[in-house]
Amino acid sequence: MPQAQELIVQFLEEAGIEYVFGIPGGGTGQIYNLLVGKEDRVKAILCRHEQTAAIMADAYARATGKPAVVMGQGLFIGSNASFGIMESMLSSSPMLVLTDTSDGGSAQHPANQSGAGEYGSIDLPTIMKSMTKYTTLAASPKEAALGTQLAIKHATSGRPGPAAVVMRSSSISGEVDVESPPFIHHTAGYLNTAKPQSAPQDVEKAIEILSAARRPVIMAGNGVHQGKAHAQLQQLAEMWGAPVATSYKGKSALAETHPLALGMAGVYGQEAANQAVGDADVVIIVGAKLSPQDTVRERPHVFDPHRQRIIQIDIDDRNAGWTFPVELGLIGDAGSILAQLVEASQEVARSTASNRQEWTDSLPRRKSEAGYYDDPAMHTDSSPVMPQRLVALLRENMPDNTVYALDAGNNRTWMAHFYQSAQANTFFAPGGTAGMGWGLPAAVGLKLVYRDRPVVGVTGDGGYMMTVNALSTAMQYDLPLICIVFNDSALGMVRHHQAEGRRIASEFVETDNAAVARGFGCFGVQINDSRDLPVALQDAQASGLPSVIDVIIDRGPSPDDWRADLRTAGET
Repeated sequence: MPQAQELIVQFLEEAGIEYVFGIPGGGTGQIYNLLVGKEDRVKAILCRHEQTAAIMADAYARATGKPAVVMGQGLFIGSNASFGIMESMLSSSPMLVLTDTSDGGSAQHPANQSGAGEYGSIDLPTIMKSMTKYTTLAASPKEAALGTQLAIKHATSGRPGPAAVVMRSSSISGEVDVESPPFIHHTAGYLNTAKPQSAPQDVEKAIEILSAARRPVIMAGNGVHQGKAHAQLQQLAEMWGAPVATSYKGKSALAETHPLALGMAGVYGQEAANQAVGDADVVIIVGAKLSPQDTVRERPHVFDPHRQRIIQIDIDDRNAGWTFPVELGLIGDAGSILAQLVEASQEVARSTASNRQEWTDSLPRRKSEAGYYDDPAMHTDSSPVMPQRLVALLRENMPDNTVYALDAGNNRTWMAHFYQSAQANTFFAPGGTAGMGWGLPAAVGLKLVYRDRPVVGVTGDGGYMMTVNALSTAMQYDLPLICIVFNDSALGMVRHHQAEGRRIASEFVETDNAAVARGFGCFGVQINDSRDLPVALQDAQASGLPSVIDVIIDRGPSPDDWRADLRTAGET
């Protein structure tokens, strides 16, 4: 009879899972041992911390739509890895978490590092249930095997997310009786489900609403990325002459250089996007939950269901009509539903095009008047470097197909607001927990997917130091990403919100973050003049190594200077 750990590895192979991120520990060491010799199918990536392991898995899943495994010892997966697991849950990224209770077969007596939930131990199953779509506690070898298959199914079905198998120590290595129920079947049989579409009559209703529109706008969110629906989104927008704004996590759902692109809407969004959404008579929301950041904190001059007809497309029916009431909710996969709308739009969009011509023709003027992706500081060289200029130089000196991983804090707002993406699906951003430290390990996970394209992680000096150990992983697995550090020796967003003379716990000792990178064997250079950045970028790419460019930035500018929720013009 096969043992549970053998079946678990077999099921990973059957599901086409490529990567296991983590640190061997507890009972999971037995599963790691069985990955030896299987590197052509399932590759183990040794991380330096469970937090970075979970972030790498989250980013990999966003780029591929496939789950990766986060695996290690129970208490440290439940604590350290929780950062990436929670982000995966709130950002709908598929993830498989395999861990153990480390009870040593004596959960009811004192045990070292136990997560069994008994007296004297930590209740790991409850911790995992609080931040996953699905958690099963395996008390027998067969439960460990079947639980793995079902966790893969839950992680990838409907709205994706993390699913966990928490295994009692005795369940990992025991034999599985495959001759009695519940029987063991091939994993693919649990996953062979078609992507959900909308009913034809609902698609027809959506077309009726669109055909009556004079000022339609599409609001594209993370669901476009998750559904790999970028081509369908562009087709629909072009058919109807409908401009496309995005949520923060939806940034680059459509290339922001496209004539119909409005860029990101919301608190830190483009003024042209907020104005166009506010002027729209029909708004199609695709895969966006509409957080306060996306809706300018529900300002009625942007979104207002009393004067706008709202169609919302989402994989989860609870999300449609969650923030605002909708006239129509289309529930299913974003790519499938957009394809349905494209097919149904063929004749109607052409026959009603004159209704929207004035609206479509007004976009260049609207964007010009609103200063679309432009700011005087973007064109001004200085020392230290203006954040706006740093973003502009990245745009000018990196190829259009560069993939970016953002972080948290002011650095992400500078990038989200000022970087104009030239290709779809080039921005990946934390927005569930939106915690500091995501950007660098996310870039490692993305580089595993985009080996032939530049991958740039953008972070502040605070977030960089939280997960700097990811550089060691990048070195070990030959992943030549670039990390750009906005270095102001501070928690910039925190510092900007503290009054002069009242600053506390927001400033760091000055640190050469490039020297830290060189300690890992990476390429590293610190610059404090914007004129040096182009050469630094060239040298980083030529090095063939993971690279850190530590940029000393001017502390003066603040994203609050153009935050939409701090402006009152146009509100009703």
